[in-house]
Amino acid sequence: MTIKLVVVKPFRGFTRGDVITDNAKIASVLAEGHAQSVVRVPAEG
Repeated sequence: MTIKLVVVKPFRGFTRGDVITDNAKIASVLAEGHAQSVVRVPAEG
C-alpha cells in the first residue's frame, strides 16, 4: 500500500496540514523521528 503523510504538528519547515507524498521525504521524516508529528494515510490510486 502506498502512503502519504499529513502533518499534524509543525516541524522542519512543514506546517499543520501539509501533505508529504515524495517517498524519499517520507523515509527521511520517519527516520529522523518525526513520526509523532504526522499521520499516515493511504494515497489515492
